[in-house]
Amino acid sequence: MILAAVSLIIGGFGTIFNFLVCFVYFKKPQLLDAPNIFILNIAIGNMALSAMLCPFLFLSNVRGEWIFGQNGCTLYGFLAAFFSLSSMVHLAGAAYERYLTFCALAIGSVNSFNRKKAITVSLALWGYSLLWSLLPVLGWSSYAPQGTGTSCAVNWTSREATDMAYVMCLLLACFVLPVSVIVYCYYKSYKAIHQMTTYVMQNWSENDQVTQEALQAERRLAKVAFAITLGFLFAWTPYAISSMLGVVDPNLTTGTAASIPAYIAKSSACYNPFIYAFMYKKLRIALFELCCCRMQTIQVHPTVEPTAHPNG
Repeated sequence: MILAAVSLIIGGFGTIFNFLVCFVYFKKPQLLDAPNIFILNIAIGNMALSAMLCPFLFLSNVRGEWIFGQNGCTLYGFLAAFFSLSSMVHLAGAAYERYLTFCALAIGSVNSFNRKKAITVSLALWGYSLLWSLLPVLGWSSYAPQGTGTSCAVNWTSREATDMAYVMCLLLACFVLPVSVIVYCYYKSYKAIHQMTTYVMQNWSENDQVTQEALQAERRLAKVAFAITLGFLFAWTPYAISSMLGVVDPNLTTGTAASIPAYIAKSSACYNPFIYAFMYKKLRIALFELCCCRMQTIQVHPTVEPTAHPNG
């Protein structure tokens, strides 16, 4: 029942938080510039993962077994992989966009990565996620119950050579590659901002407003890069390690130990919206205005209790 409660909490908060992010973009489409295109798509994937899959996970945990059959297992595993992979690669896409923006700014050129290109890249990332999540459905590996047997994922523990080959390719293409892109892009972005800050300090006094703005930009980028990289690694490194252990020897982990990394990965749907708000000031302000507006509406229009008619 503990895992049932955890799945309910992740599903509830993940749906609510990511819905708020999507709702802000729906109400204020002017916010959808190139970087926010990636954030919106991450929020859509996380919301779909939480709203569509966690109810099945909750019901199975209540029963103590997967109750939706093999077809349901395949569907669940496919959707979980699809939405999870899309969030992972879109985080890498967001890092790539920041890299192009800051590097263009550092050399004084015009950033050509506009909203149209961001949408094109986003569609390509959805296609990339679809490809890797659809391969087990088409026969390269398969989706099977994992851990405690109440959820389904890629068949990490299969000893078939083709299944093991798929797992290794999946880890390289959908974990190692996105991590490498995120780390490289934010490192280069920070380096570009640091070069700009050094140039500004050499040409203006340390207390000048331009210098202070440059220093603030450098610190802010460092914090954002650290938050995104740490959030990504916290969510997916345990799952990647658990998967590797399953490939090496399925007996190295117990059912519960194999399930915990999966729940840690799913929990990223709950805290990712806070990272988005931390990353982008405009989104943070819009979310704050939305929440404050709702609270003021409740206060201004309290529930009016019906009063009895004097004659009735």
